[in-house]
Amino acid sequence: MPILPKPLYEEDSKHIILNLTKKNDLRHFLDLKQDSTIRKIDLILNQIEDLIKLQNPTRQFTRAELADKSKEFLQANGGDSYGNWVFYPWRRSLIHILPEKEYRDVRTVRNRYKITDEEQAILEEKKIGVVGLSVGQSVAIALTLERSYGELRIADFDTLELSNLNRLRSGIHYLGVKKTTIVSREVAEIDPYLQVTVFEGGVSEDNINNFLLDGGQLDLLIDECDSLDMKLMMRERARQLGIPVLMDTSDRGMLDIERFDLEPHREIFHGLVGDLDYRVLKDLPMKEKIPVVLKITGLETLSSRMKASLLEVNQSITSWPQDASSVFLGGALGAYASRSLLLGNHSESGRYFVDFDELLFTKARSFEESKKTLQLNKLVSESFSVKGNLKSEYQLPKEKIVELVEFANLAPSGGNVQPWIWIFNKQGVLELWHDQERSDSLLDFNGTGSLLAFGAALENIRIWTRANGVLIEVIEHIREFGQNQIASVVFLSAHADLKKEEPLFDYVSRRITNRLNQKRIRIPLDHIRQLYQILEGTEFELKIFEEPEDLQFLALINGKMDWVRMLNKQGYEDFLEEVRWTPEEAEQTKDGIDLATFDFGAAEKALMKLISNRQAMDVIRKFKLGQGFTKISDDTFKSASAIGVFIGPDFTPQTYLNGGSLLQRIWITANKLGISFQPVTASLFMFHRFFRGGEKDFSSFESNLIHASFNELQRLINMKKEVPLFMFRLNITNGDVTTSYRRDVSDTLKFLQNV
Repeated sequence: MPILPKPLYEEDSKHIILNLTKKNDLRHFLDLKQDSTIRKIDLILNQIEDLIKLQNPTRQFTRAELADKSKEFLQANGGDSYGNWVFYPWRRSLIHILPEKEYRDVRTVRNRYKITDEEQAILEEKKIGVVGLSVGQSVAIALTLERSYGELRIADFDTLELSNLNRLRSGIHYLGVKKTTIVSREVAEIDPYLQVTVFEGGVSEDNINNFLLDGGQLDLLIDECDSLDMKLMMRERARQLGIPVLMDTSDRGMLDIERFDLEPHREIFHGLVGDLDYRVLKDLPMKEKIPVVLKITGLETLSSRMKASLLEVNQSITSWPQDASSVFLGGALGAYASRSLLLGNHSESGRYFVDFDELLFTKARSFEESKKTLQLNKLVSESFSVKGNLKSEYQLPKEKIVELVEFANLAPSGGNVQPWIWIFNKQGVLELWHDQERSDSLLDFNGTGSLLAFGAALENIRIWTRANGVLIEVIEHIREFGQNQIASVVFLSAHADLKKEEPLFDYVSRRITNRLNQKRIRIPLDHIRQLYQILEGTEFELKIFEEPEDLQFLALINGKMDWVRMLNKQGYEDFLEEVRWTPEEAEQTKDGIDLATFDFGAAEKALMKLISNRQAMDVIRKFKLGQGFTKISDDTFKSASAIGVFIGPDFTPQTYLNGGSLLQRIWITANKLGISFQPVTASLFMFHRFFRGGEKDFSSFESNLIHASFNELQRLINMKKEVPLFMFRLNITNGDVTTSYRRDVSDTLKFLQNV
């Protein structure tokens, strides 16, 4: 057997990367290959399969296809000489791996888009130093797994002891081995292409400059050492050089950040230790170091168990305690904070806590009820100040007023916000007012969505009064968008002879929004005709699309607008405000949209969980991600029997108010005919806001999506001067549907006189 150079076999030597296209490397490879004591591991085909999947993310391969393609790829790229071979002396293993770029891309593919390609490239230029390899080991490995650096410098003078194995990821075969060796080997086994520089004697006054500067100045120093004098000394030098410092204490998830790069004169440890000289701390016994530790950590911020443990130092324990869960948490926090800082996402010095006891065992805050008292009082005051000649000739009894308003409130409203306030005044007139605080949102531009709801509520009043023999006159007050006073209902007379047959009366209370996605069934032509007949003699128009290609086209338009809404900060917050995430929350608030009303599968439910996480959505918004949102409503449109677009003559308050009345009759009639009805109109409201003065409310990326979608809708509908007011889905479905709650009448109806 050939004799190999001794360093190749030394237990503590570094790993060796062999490129078979180089003569010396090939010679070493052949020698190693002949050594029967060395394991040869060639799983390059598995890695190539991963590479092929990475390069073809939208394609689904069978196992056989993938196996064939990986073999073809290997043959076309040099066979055994493709990529590199890595020799790990301590494991006596020779392993075949992908070339550096491909290895990096495949290994970090699951980082995307938690870490974008651009961010990954920035991080790979950074130099990070870690001093102290207890918590520091966890930080170093987390940074390595995420590939959050180009060079890692590690320093620790200590060797592994049995007592370290309560918190260090290692094994008894490494007892007595230097911690720097253990960490550098683990990094090499994860990613042999990463650069690790080892200071096996730790840091000291003599080598601190080498640690911070050799090979280029560190971008970040992570302090996890136990030595108090070294903590102070490192910070003094880091401050001089403008290097930020991170530290985790492994207690209550405390993360300490000192931005000496941004604050060159910042006091060390936030000024908690004053002007203490690190030299004074060198030879202090443990008992005298504890007061300094308490200055640094702050006694009030320590966990109760840590406070108690300090009393046991040098009694029943030799040092302050640490456990695996705290150390692993510290590693995660350190790695996450490092990445955020190096990418410019975190700029503040300070002290932060992730306390498991608080997170897991503090009772969660209950859902807070929406407070609208101030707005209600304001509308009542305005009602008192309104002067006019309206007076009812007939006094409808109080219990009938309550019954009437309860019936009116069965009308639909965008997001089920129920934006109405009814005031029965001293002249016996029922006034309708707009509670704008309830409805203010991105989609309710100029109150247009609310006006449709008011029109529907007034139509319910007409239906109720006709069926109950009450003669009324509805006086519309709104003349401009934004006005609070909408309309008045004047009662003229009541008599049994005035009762008229009202075929929709019994169906108002049965009107529902049906979001079930079931097999598509065509709607009978006669039923479609009955919906069209509702608009005969009016200036309004209804267009119903039934062909699959039209439904697909509308799904794409609507999907893009769903994406815009989630990307848009206000649109997203509005969505969170209107969704009721649990049945208990829906019952408590009696408004909003109950999540149970959506026909969601597991994927959609998972997506909703993502949407509810503000931090995740901030990342999506920042990097313009989230194309999956365009698919949320795919099933809604593709399973539709038809999609209807309700069109008005112009963009005025009167058009929306009167349109709401007609829309209510369409909705109830559809339900009466056994046709389910679901609003899918958010895109139209978005278009109106954007094109009628609200362009500033959207980013350039959102604006481009809106422009493209609107142009597509125009081509489909063939619009000229008409205004699309509302879009809805019609379906023939079977199954139980969760109905939305309505606020108590007492919350929406106020009497200004004794009746």
